[in-house]
Amino acid sequence: MPLPNVVSGRVAQCKAKAKHTGERCKNLCAGGSTVCRLHGFHKKVARLYGKNNPNFKHGEETYDEIEKRRSNSLMFQRLEEIGWHIGMFTGTKTRGRKVGSRLNLENPDELQQALDESTRQNDESGSDN
Repeated sequence: MPLPNVVSGRVAQCKAKAKHTGERCKNLCAGGSTVCRLHGFHKKVARLYGKNNPNFKHGEETYDEIEKRRSNSLMFQRLEEIGWHIGMFTGTKTRGRKVGSRLNLENPDELQQALDESTRQNDESGSDN
């Protein structure tokens, strides 16, 4: 049975329907909406954007930071591949997704090019800090 406010017409009844019975919800509409609080009512003021959103963390995840992290990750991956190739490491390899393409370590030119890139990137990132 609907509440007296719904019967008198002062407040609207929720328009949500039950899937099983097909009957309308008997709750009152909330805040001038067409549905009650149980069926998805929310105030427009409650939707916050940008820095006002509770999920906003810090704003430090910029494209430059992402690119710097990728280049450092690639540099360490290449150095690790070279270390494994020359027998510098034992045990298990580093876990996780590998960035970029694998090196052909049998080709001395490609090996030298990878070493040059790694040292150049390391010099560039060291001069920023």
